[in-house]
Amino acid sequence: METPILSVNEVSRHFGSGESRVDALKAAQFEVKAGELVALIGPSGSGKSTLLSIAGALLRPSSGEVILGGEHIAEMKGTQRTRLRLERIGFIFQASNLVSYLTGADQVQLIGKLLGLPDKEVKERAARLLDELGMDKRANHYPEQLSGGERQRIAIARALMNQPDLILADEPTASLDSQRGRQVVELLADEVHRRGTAGILVTHDERLIDVCDRVLRISDGEVTEA
Repeated sequence: METPILSVNEVSRHFGSGESRVDALKAAQFEVKAGELVALIGPSGSGKSTLLSIAGALLRPSSGEVILGGEHIAEMKGTQRTRLRLERIGFIFQASNLVSYLTGADQVQLIGKLLGLPDKEVKERAARLLDELGMDKRANHYPEQLSGGERQRIAIARALMNQPDLILADEPTASLDSQRGRQVVELLADEVHRRGTAGILVTHDERLIDVCDRVLRISDGEVTEA
């Protein structure tokens, strides 16, 4: 049986204590396999962001374990978690989070430079990703010169630059119209399938879930398979 890339086992997270305690996540249990894009659906305040932050080694769970590629990431120290995020996780955010003074090519190359890759490999890998995502002719443009969909394509290329085991996409279509939003998710799904990466897509848009391989729903911190 195939070993999942990501395993979330009985993961809970609470904030505060006593009467002010809030249980943001309650014994979440699921797996994501290689080449699988999983949609995570739920209303605002349901625990989606908390779960994504824990899966991305940005936040520690209060209990339970998170295993990424065989490593127990919840037990890692700060520097280990920082390195893990850089080397093995790709993040795509709602607002693309591009650096205003960097061109598209520079945005993608920056990850390779942080990884310490040779300059030639950085440029070749970035150029290949931009070409594959249809952004080669826009690579020398700055974010303000790009459409919302183009910015998200750059963000996807940036997320793939470290050849991650896991891609976490947090509402990447929220600022796009329905057509461009669907194009971005289809593109993300294609990349996940082709590269054998595990992916989690947080979205409010039920119209996009048919693009994903599985759907998880979260309500009041409880995760269920749809």
